[in-house]
Amino acid sequence: MKRATIGDVAAHAGVSTATVSRVLNGGAVTATTAAKVWAAAGALEYTPNALTKSIFAGRSRTIGVVIRDLSSPFYLDLIRGVDEVATADDSLVMFANTFRDADREVAHVRTMDEHRVRGLIMTTGESADGRTRRMAESGVPCVIVARTVPDAPPGLHSISLNNIEAGRLMAAHLAAYGRSAVGVVTSGRRPSQVERTLGLRLALAERGLPLPPEAVAVAESETEVGAAIDALFARAPERQAPVDAIVCTTGRLTVAVHSALTARGLTIPDDIAFVTMDDFPWATALGITVVAQPSYEMGREAAKLVVERPDESVALVFEPTLIPRTSCGER
Repeated sequence: MKRATIGDVAAHAGVSTATVSRVLNGGAVTATTAAKVWAAAGALEYTPNALTKSIFAGRSRTIGVVIRDLSSPFYLDLIRGVDEVATADDSLVMFANTFRDADREVAHVRTMDEHRVRGLIMTTGESADGRTRRMAESGVPCVIVARTVPDAPPGLHSISLNNIEAGRLMAAHLAAYGRSAVGVVTSGRRPSQVERTLGLRLALAERGLPLPPEAVAVAESETEVGAAIDALFARAPERQAPVDAIVCTTGRLTVAVHSALTARGLTIPDDIAFVTMDDFPWATALGITVVAQPSYEMGREAAKLVVERPDESVALVFEPTLIPRTSCGER
């Protein structure tokens, strides 16, 4: 069946298309005219053309969300928080996944801008920061999630975690359960990874437990985790102590690290303790102790910054929470 147009509604109601437009957009008309237009729209099951409205408004009702890597458990609740606020504001959410590729990040941000999104939420690296700043300066609120933005102009906001504290929580918990030779698997040089490792190192040092450079191994992807674990155990003689705990600073590598440890015949926590970032549904079943980010609340606040459009740049920092289970020797 042919979709009803604004002209069809006007003809059915016996008014002009301009009058129909005023009614649908909340303009000033008489109550009688408004009732006739709404009755006609209902009878014809008329659906307003959001694309046309966005053309005249200069911006759509769409919030763009560019995600760095949907394989990380952190992003699922983040997206849920964004979507909840957007839905309540009668906005549509458009998602794009960059698969951790810088060129895709730039391309997705450009596409979001070309689609005239009303706001943009990103968990990307720094490759698209130039375009993001220009968008913010042109009046499109942009929110960077999971890192801070130096010298941000008005309209460019950030939502991040207190990553130093996340590392400190891990260190304190491991030390409380008698672990003294910690090995770290990190995914690279992103600020969040560096800060978590720094927090871990500082808190261990306060307890007289060093975390030398050789105790940190980098795995950019799941396929590199096995080699990273092997490197940590191979370097143990240099530290004059066997590794008795493994910290994973990113939830994305949790499964691979856990599998690599058990594949080597190690029992968690009897042979080695294990603590990681970000909670996920089956962590309870496996007894994995985690440091959780309030990702749902972070997503909600990111969307609120788009919807509420504060005049100044806003930088929100959230606190992590350690959720103890059994993987560090807890009973």
